[in-house]
Amino acid sequence: MLIDYFINKPQHRVTELSQQMDLQDELKRQHHQAFKYRLKRFAVSKVGIASAFTAGMGYEALNNSDHKDGKLKQVSRFSWLLRLL
Repeated sequence: MLIDYFINKPQHRVTELSQQMDLQDELKRQHHQAFKYRLKRFAVSKVGIASAFTAGMGYEALNNSDHKDGKLKQVSRFSWLLRLL
């Protein structure tokens, strides 16, 4: 009885906790894999390409070193391409 109380019951609890942790790790792995899949699908979609182009265009417009060419002109220069997307 004493052996059962100090050895077998704690070992059963440790085994149960290990199984729960393994299940959580597997669920996290599956969630991460599904998120990466959705991210890849979004990246190659039309919306993803348009979003990336818009972000790049805005970044270039803000960091344009040529001050005589306005930021609005820089954005409007590429707006035709954005309409195609």
